Amino acid sequence: MPAGRFVMGDSSGDANVGDGETPSHDVSISAFEIDTTSVTNDDFARFVDDTGYLTEAETFGFSAVFHLALQAPESDIMGQPTATPWWFGVRGADWRHPGGAHSSIDGLGDHPVVHVSWNDAMAYCEWAGRRLPTEAEWEYAARGGLEDKKYPWGDEEPDADGTWRVNIWQGQFAGFRTVSAR
Repeated sequence: MPAGRFVMGDSSGDANVGDGETPSHDVSISAFEIDTTSVTNDDFARFVDDTGYLTEAETFGFSAVFHLALQAPESDIMGQPTATPWWFGVRGADWRHPGGAHSSIDGLGDHPVVHVSWNDAMAYCEWAGRRLPTEAEWEYAARGGLEDKKYPWGDEEPDADGTWRVNIWQGQFAGFRTVSAR
């Protein structure tokens, strides 16, 4: 990514204060490198095969699973936080078993790896000779060079012209999804 300046933060007026998107502010970015895709399950598997690395979820024996992605026996559910009841603590949930014991990444090699902590991501980066982007670098890259736009393609909603451009929640969060991920 080339060096540049941009306004970081909410550009559409629908900010969630809890997300830390306000106030918007000018940021200068030095040139940096960033991969064009997220780290995939296949990428992460190569890292694990090469190093024998165990993620923190594997070491701890559990991770958080979104309630609609749960694929585990009831006995594996450890609890549900009152502040975010759509998440479950699930024994056996990890990058190879994203929904719990009854799930796998079979057929999902090109999907982004999940259930990796910051420490896990740093270990992967060290192995791959990469680094994590800063929050500002990530936002700068994600904006696609457009200023004051809601999405990298402009302000049109993701499916405005029948083209599905991004996987976002559609429906009443967190209980009912009206459109499946594509």
